[in-house]
Amino acid sequence: MNIWHDLQPDMVRREEYTVFTANSIGSTAILSFDGGTGLLCLDHVGDSNIGASNNTGFLPRTCTQEGLPIETVLLCNAPLPAMTLVRCRPVGLIVLHLEQGGVRKLMLSAACADEFWSACLTVDEIPTAHRKALVRYLRYDQQVIGQPAASIEFQGLEQAEKYFDVCRQDYLLRYCGVRPQENTEAISEDTPAK
Repeated sequence: MNIWHDLQPDMVRREEYTVFTANSIGSTAILSFDGGTGLLCLDHVGDSNIGASNNTGFLPRTCTQEGLPIETVLLCNAPLPAMTLVRCRPVGLIVLHLEQGGVRKLMLSAACADEFWSACLTVDEIPTAHRKALVRYLRYDQQVIGQPAASIEFQGLEQAEKYFDVCRQDYLLRYCGVRPQENTEAISEDTPAK
């Protein structure tokens, strides 16, 4: 099973979707996604004193410009093990503007099963201290991988939904042969071309 392609299509909708986790709160080992196998692989190990501020993961059945599923930061109070499936709602988008040019985008997703975070509907409702910790960690991680961020911007739900729609359409076109005009009626029917 490749989690990127084999998750049921109806589990990935704009208003609520299933994320598979990669990195756990407090982890210093950063895992990345391998599209060919559908597994996680060790990308790098950070400073033992600086752990991840949030759980992170990926959205199956989406495809970014980099040819990988959408990355997401999970708003959830509990550390979650890698490859856990989590029902989430979109809250916003984080855009890292890189010093060497280009951007890195991460969805902000609230875990539906977390009583505190499931009530968070907008980026503005994320406590300031939590946002600052997330920015500090993202800046640190970008330094470790040699792609420093010049600035980090939080965008709202509308931008997150647009990003999701583009990446969902790219996935459908690339892996299912569904063109945008054929569109959403076929989404529940689609199966990736192997």
